[in-house]
Amino acid sequence: MNSLSKAKACSGVPLEVRNQLRLGWRNGVTLAFKDRFVHFDPSRKLGKDCTVFISHAHADHLSKLSSEAESYLTPETFDIASVIQGRPSVKAIPLGFNQTLKLDEFEIIAHNAGHMLGSAQFELRSSGSTVVYTGDINCRNMFTTSAAESIPCDCLILETTYGVPYYTFPDLTVTCAEIVEWALQQVKTGKIPVFRAYSGGKAQEIIKIFNVMTRIPVIAEGVVAEITEAYVRNGVNLNYFNSASTEAQELLKTGECVCISSQDRGVAGLANSSLAVATGWALGKRFLRREAAFPLSSHADFDQLIEYVKQARPREVITVHGFKEEFADYLRRKFGIKARPISPLQQDSLTDFF
Repeated sequence: MNSLSKAKACSGVPLEVRNQLRLGWRNGVTLAFKDRFVHFDPSRKLGKDCTVFISHAHADHLSKLSSEAESYLTPETFDIASVIQGRPSVKAIPLGFNQTLKLDEFEIIAHNAGHMLGSAQFELRSSGSTVVYTGDINCRNMFTTSAAESIPCDCLILETTYGVPYYTFPDLTVTCAEIVEWALQQVKTGKIPVFRAYSGGKAQEIIKIFNVMTRIPVIAEGVVAEITEAYVRNGVNLNYFNSASTEAQELLKTGECVCISSQDRGVAGLANSSLAVATGWALGKRFLRREAAFPLSSHADFDQLIEYVKQARPREVITVHGFKEEFADYLRRKFGIKARPISPLQQDSLTDFF
């Protein structure tokens, strides 16, 4: 039997816990126990009877924060949320990495997820058995984040955005070198290179790439600059100019700079520019001819996901998002692991692995 398929010994969970603890999809990944509903990255705003955990500060997650539900997120995630939403009117409670929260019969611990500043995966323990929700994870060291580590568990709820073998990313140093080479070539030909990127996470990674690998100034536009300042407040050393500043306007006149924007059309008012995107989807999707595309991703690729499972040694894997059916099927066929895509809450019980 493959070592990956060997089930870990279970220390035993009281029968009354096993019979009442359920897992499934209900407005996000949800654990239900008795009258308690614990939601991870909910897909809509929830009421005061719910407990919410937010894994990271991308806008599609933050927009679901509610002023009623008790919400846990890392201090860094809350700082970025304050930039995006103003000071969010939520019952936000900071939960730093490696801190333990007591919740009924359970302990919940936040761990680094490597996806962006403050991104967390959550470990839920009960009487010696463990459920882990990874959220969006990245398992390699980047310029602005450290790699997520696998957490040994009985049940692994795994984000599988790139969960097929096709999405195996090139070495990071190769991708970064290609990004820099392209940008410098644009400057050499009199064009300003503009990167379209997520305002939080990817944008700061690109800024750091140019800080480390070149001496060319970097201009950040709008919310990118505001979130970058949050990174700086939290100890990430980034050198950049806000596009609204006098210095940035002078640099744009010379054309000897790189711009980072979250807007589809790049930095406002730039006529003589070349556009590029940095995303893992660059491996498999066609982009407009006017855009260069580089496979720089803050998500785990297929190989990273497999290695995470190997290290975590779960009894069961439940896949979420992306290629969830394909990745679950691969684990079953290749390693004999009990794996399946997440299904509606009322159909899922945790009794099989607890």
